[in-house]
Amino acid sequence: MADKVFYNGKIYTMAGGRNTAVSAVAVAGHRIEAVGNNEEILKLAQEGCEKIDLEGRCVLPGFNDSHCHVLLTGLEQEKISLRGARSLAECIRRCRGYIEKNHIPAGSWIYGSGFDHNTFEDEKRVPDRLDLDRISACHPIILERVCGHIAGVNDLALREVGYDAHTSVTGGVLDKDENGRLTGVLREAALDLFKQRMPRADVEGARRAILRVYREAAACGVTSMQTDDLEGAPLETVMEAYEGLAAEGLATVRIFEEVQAARVPVLRTFLEKGLRTGDGDRFFKIGNIKLLTDGSLGARTAFLREPYCDEPDSSGIAVYTQGALNEVVMEAHKARMQVACHAIGDGAAAQCIEAFGRAWKSDHADLRHRIVHCQFADDGMLADMARFHICADVQPPFVPTDYPLTASRLGSRDSGGYVWKSMLNHGIHIGGGSDSPVETFDPIWGIHCAVNRTDLDGNPPGGWHPQEKLTVEEAVSIYTAGGAYLSFEENSKGTIEPGKLADMVVLDRDIFVIPSEEIRYLRNVMTIMDGKIVYSR
Repeated sequence: MADKVFYNGKIYTMAGGRNTAVSAVAVAGHRIEAVGNNEEILKLAQEGCEKIDLEGRCVLPGFNDSHCHVLLTGLEQEKISLRGARSLAECIRRCRGYIEKNHIPAGSWIYGSGFDHNTFEDEKRVPDRLDLDRISACHPIILERVCGHIAGVNDLALREVGYDAHTSVTGGVLDKDENGRLTGVLREAALDLFKQRMPRADVEGARRAILRVYREAAACGVTSMQTDDLEGAPLETVMEAYEGLAAEGLATVRIFEEVQAARVPVLRTFLEKGLRTGDGDRFFKIGNIKLLTDGSLGARTAFLREPYCDEPDSSGIAVYTQGALNEVVMEAHKARMQVACHAIGDGAAAQCIEAFGRAWKSDHADLRHRIVHCQFADDGMLADMARFHICADVQPPFVPTDYPLTASRLGSRDSGGYVWKSMLNHGIHIGGGSDSPVETFDPIWGIHCAVNRTDLDGNPPGGWHPQEKLTVEEAVSIYTAGGAYLSFEENSKGTIEPGKLADMVVLDRDIFVIPSEEIRYLRNVMTIMDGKIVYSR
C-alpha cells in the first residue's frame, strides 16, 4: 500500500502527451502505485501514510538532462573561474589574484576555465602564450574556453609537455604566428596532453564534486543525468564514487554514465571489462560510448561541409577520418554498445550519419545511437537520421549563447541550425540536455530556450528562426520522456504512471498556462526522487 500520497495537484503525466485529468499520485517505496483523482487516491492512504497537499500546483515527471558533465561541473569550483570575464585583462587579473592569494608554489600547474572570448570588450581572441606569460613565467598555465575545445597555454606549459613548432597532433591544431612559432593557442586533440596534467579526482574528491551537483540538481528538479565524467577521473573511480553515494542513501540523481573511448584499442580495453550499455541498477548505469568528432562553433573548431564565412580558409576540425569513425562505431555496435557522437558542425554530423547508417545496415539492433548537439543539419540529413533510427541529443541553452555568432560564422547557412521542430517532424527521438558546465543544467531555462529561442533580454525579438520553436508540451517532453527514451528507460521513467519510478517535480505555477515568455521565471517548489522528497523550498 501507499506510504506517500501527493494530492490536490495539477499533475501532467506526460503519458501520450500532457494529461490534466490527474490530481493525485500514490507512491509505494520507490515506485508510483497509482494516479487518479483526490478521492480515489486518498483511499489508498492507510495509517502512517504521509499525505502531501500540493495546493493546486503543477507537477511534472522529474527532469532528465540527456547530456552533461556532472564531475567536471562539480570540480570546476576547484579551478580558477573565468566565467563572466569581460576582457583579456580581467582573465589575467583573476589568475594573478588566485596565485597570490593561495601562495601557489613555482612549478605548480595553474588551471582556469569558463571564459568566452566572443564576449570580451577588448580584443575578442583566445589568450595566447604572451598573455599567459604576463600571469606567470614560473607556473605552467592552461586556460580553457567555456566549450573545452580550445585553450591558451604559456611558454612553460609548452615546454613541460614537449610541444614545439614541429609538433603535429592527429585531430588537433597548434596555432602558429607568421614566423612559424607556436602561439600557445591549442585546439581539440592538441589539448589532450595538457588536460592529462590536470589533477584527476580520487574517490573522495569525486564524491565531494558529485554531491555539490546533486544538491544543485535537486533544487532544479533534475532527477536523472546522462553524464560524461571520464575527463575528471578514471571509470573505476567514477563508479566507486557514484555507487558508494547510492549505497549510503545519498544519491538524489539517477546516473547514465557515458564512457569516452576514442579509438578501437581503447574501446576494446573497456569492452574486456564485460560492461555494456544498461548494466547497473536504478541509481547508476553504464551508458554509451562517447566520441568527439569535432569542436565548437564559438572556437571555430566545429567541422563544416563548407568553410566559415568569417574564416574562409578553415572548415573547422574533423577529429576522425570517415574510415576511422566507421571502424570505432561498428566495433561498438557489434558489442551492443550505444554510441553518442559529439557533432556540432554539419560536416561532423554527416560523418556520424554515415557511420551510424553503415552500422544500422549491418544489423538493425535497437541501440539508439545518438548525435550529441547536432546543431547544423539539412532536411536530407534529418531524413537519413530518421531512416537509420539515429536520435538527437540537443542543448536548447546553446541558442542564446550562439545565435549572435551564427550569421557571421555561417551566413545564410545558419537557417539549418538548431532545427528541433524539423527533427520532430521527421520522427527523430530527441532528448534535452545542458552540456553543463558549458551551460546551466536548470531545465526551466532549457525549456524557455526551446520554446522561445531568445536570450534573457528577449532577443532576438520573436525568437531566433521561430519556425523551429517547440511547443511547451514538446519542450517538457524532451526533458522528461525524451531523455528516458535515449537511455532505454522509457518503461521505468519519463512519465507519471503506475509502476514507474517515483520521480517528480512540483513547480510554483502551471507551465502550460502561463505566457511562454514567463517560463524562465518558474521556480521549483519540490523534487521527489525514488519516492523521497529530496528538495523542498
